[in-house]
Amino acid sequence: MPGVTTTEVDETSAPHPDAPFGARPAARRPARTVLTIVLGLLLTLVFSWSVIAVLDASSFPSPLHHLRNRLFDSPVLVPSLMAVWVFVLLFVALIGRLWLAFGVLTAITALFGAVNATKLELRNDPLYPSDYTFLSQPSFLFSMVSPSKLVLGAIGLAALVALGWAAGWLVGKVLPNIAKGAGRRELIVIRASRAVIVVICLVLLWMAGNFNEPGNPWRAAFDSTGLRWRDWDQRVNYQRNGFVAGLLFNMHVQAMSEPQGYSKAAVMKIADKYAAEAAAMNKGRTGSLENTNVVTVLSESFSNPEWLKSLKLNSDPIPRTTALMGNTLSGKMLAPGYGSGTANVEFEVLTGMSLSQLKPQISVAYEQVVSKDKTFPSAVDWFLAHGHTPVAIHPFSPRMYARTAVYKAFGFDRFISKDQLQDKSHGGGRFIDDKSAFDEVLHQIQTHQKPVLTHLVTMQNHMPFGGQYDDPMNPQGLPPQFAKLAGQYNRGIARTDVELANFLAALKKQKEPTTVVFWGDHLPPQIYPQSLFKKEGERAMHETPFLIWSSGKPLKHTTLPTTSPIQFLPHLFDAMNAPIPPWYALLDSLDKQIPAMDAGMYVNSQDQLVKKAQLTPEARKALSDYRMIMYDLSIGKRYSEKTMYGDAPAS
Repeated sequence: MPGVTTTEVDETSAPHPDAPFGARPAARRPARTVLTIVLGLLLTLVFSWSVIAVLDASSFPSPLHHLRNRLFDSPVLVPSLMAVWVFVLLFVALIGRLWLAFGVLTAITALFGAVNATKLELRNDPLYPSDYTFLSQPSFLFSMVSPSKLVLGAIGLAALVALGWAAGWLVGKVLPNIAKGAGRRELIVIRASRAVIVVICLVLLWMAGNFNEPGNPWRAAFDSTGLRWRDWDQRVNYQRNGFVAGLLFNMHVQAMSEPQGYSKAAVMKIADKYAAEAAAMNKGRTGSLENTNVVTVLSESFSNPEWLKSLKLNSDPIPRTTALMGNTLSGKMLAPGYGSGTANVEFEVLTGMSLSQLKPQISVAYEQVVSKDKTFPSAVDWFLAHGHTPVAIHPFSPRMYARTAVYKAFGFDRFISKDQLQDKSHGGGRFIDDKSAFDEVLHQIQTHQKPVLTHLVTMQNHMPFGGQYDDPMNPQGLPPQFAKLAGQYNRGIARTDVELANFLAALKKQKEPTTVVFWGDHLPPQIYPQSLFKKEGERAMHETPFLIWSSGKPLKHTTLPTTSPIQFLPHLFDAMNAPIPPWYALLDSLDKQIPAMDAGMYVNSQDQLVKKAQLTPEARKALSDYRMIMYDLSIGKRYSEKTMYGDAPAS
């Protein structure tokens, strides 16, 4: 037409008629997409490094100091960064929004860091993969932390999520969503790519979950850095090697290494040896436990503060127990943990199996070893075979540490938790008190025709300790904030001291005889500063009182070296002059050489702390026999179970 000019349109730059409104010209999209992907990957890498920095800092008493001074010197920074990066990429691919993924991951990082720091503060243990089981007990978890800290934590978590979201939103302005304005084919490619990334990341994380399997590439990558795994101290392991390395190191693992030469013939040779020793030891023993009630009492966090040289109290908080220990079989127990490990001490007492011989990744043997089996060898087997009714009592939730499944595997006839107790009094404390727990034991003894094996795990002195009693017993030698908590704790164990004495007096009045094994499972968490550890030494912070008492003829007091929980029941049999099964003959042999052992610690017969290399040839032989049978009974073929827990043959 006249007066009208036409312009030739470049079809490569014009939008397609069917393209969404606002779609960018196709010629410009590839370059912009590549730039967005490259910069996005760099951002995820930087974000992954910041996650590592925060998690590593959470393992130290002064996280801010760590952040200022130790951000780049981790020996395993590169493999740790790759592991976290895979996790970050998984979330980005799943969510499909960089800013939203960063917000979610910021929340997860803050939560993990806070839990790790809190657990280290309260229990002297870092966060383990197996700790997920505590999620079934949210009320218990919340009771461990003060309401003010929970509120501050929730506010801080919300603030961090908001910051992560805001940062991602700003980034999104520069690096817009590559799916925006894309055509149908491009969307298919993008979604397929995300799906592929998700699958690859899941495979890599599955491999990381098998970190301790032979030939694992993630383990090889970490080992190639030359790091040292500090399996004797998990706190140090996390601090020196980083949170990611520590977490991976504690992934599932076979509970115990197979001893060299393990076979049925090798096992039965050792079993027969100790069956003969048991027969020889039983010759002339005139005592018996068949018509005697046996009560084992694990007293939560019970200890003797006067054993700590740094503390001064106006009076002994447990005078009755102290006096009793001087008049019956008693001593110091070497606890397998500080501030935690209740279920592990139970495991050692009831099975005779030491945590020190399991892999360091086994943080809770009940959950990681016992609960997987329908049956598990324990002292309950012997007592069942000799006419006892086994009853377990714990005045708290039955789900903690998988106790319901574990006690069933051990063979307990009944498990009485907080809901079935006759009395649920708290006595001013946070949890059901020891008087109610001891009364339940008396009730079981009085209502059973047969003798009972009663296993009691108390709850009264469980942390947190603050704000319970009006009459605290504050010690000297602690900073004010710790002294206040220690005062509450001391009043709690003082009440235990009274109730234990009343319980034993009540047993004295019963017609049938009863023997009691009583011990504290570990020192209390939360109330002693780290500086006290250095002053007192590691061994002192792992020693608690134990005693063995009889309602009949008083048991002779003997000065024993520091003793492992695995030796309590063998000592009971010896004190009562009762015939022992072959398993206890083996433990007796071990006791003569190594009366106590913990991860990295061995106590010899002279009550001296020695290294494994310093053990005598006799001690090494006893330990070798013990490891072979323990492996067989725990995760082996159990060739020796009937022999070791049966009656020794008559000689």
